[in-house]
Amino acid sequence: MFRRFVCVTLLSAFLVAMSVPAAGADPSGAKNATTIQVTCNGQTVMVVVNGNGTYSPAHVIGSTKVFVPTAFNLTFTFTPAGGGTPQVDTETAHKAAPLQNLTTCTIPLQTLFSGPQGTATLQGTVAGFFTPRKH
Repeated sequence: MFRRFVCVTLLSAFLVAMSVPAAGADPSGAKNATTIQVTCNGQTVMVVVNGNGTYSPAHVIGSTKVFVPTAFNLTFTFTPAGGGTPQVDTETAHKAAPLQNLTTCTIPLQTLFSGPQGTATLQGTVAGFFTPRKH
């Protein structure tokens, strides 16, 4: 259940459909939106992910840029409240098409949520490209 929740929350999110104009409504206010810190090309940015597909794009906060993921290697950890055994789930995926000029972003260890049931964290890497794409 944890694995599905986190995967749907993040990957559905990571990093909103490309057909939605980037200058539209604030994606961070959408239902099930998740804000994630990433470091791409030495620059740390905040992105908002919202959606339910494995490769859902992420809106760069304060910009009209969108990051479109093509591969990821993510580790989700859920630590139950009260010191139970942590549940660790590693998810990897990549698109089959050979894409060039990709950017690899690092997701430093960060808390996705914390509540009475426990705490969920995320860390890993994601490769993809920013729109508009330069050829």
